[in-house]
Amino acid sequence: FYALQEAVSRYMGTTQMAGEIQEYRRNSDGKVIAFAHEVSKARTIRGQWFYATDEASKAYVWFHSVQELVRRAIETPDIDVVDLGPSGSDAFSTLKERYGFRSVEDWPAEADYVSGPF
Repeated sequence: FYALQEAVSRYMGTTQMAGEIQEYRRNSDGKVIAFAHEVSKARTIRGQWFYATDEASKAYVWFHSVQELVRRAIETPDIDVVDLGPSGSDAFSTLKERYGFRSVEDWPAEADYVSGPF
């Protein structure tokens, strides 16, 4: 029951936030396996990821989504920071660092979320 409650809560929270949703679908049947929620605020773009199943979390969605997030940040003159959100675990921090992202405790000191609009 707790897992269902958490999933519904995350879905409701995400769909009520500003930003864009990128859906990832399984090729064989078109079923949504994951989605990325991306928000640009001031000079920062942030990504969050949600998976339909544990199996979906192993489908390399995160890598594709981060690649696209970074590409959009590079192409957008007013964006200079990509925020991959909280890691939630040391293993995820290690994964981010392996691909060139520093783990930062004090995001307000690094990422500008206040000088401009959404």
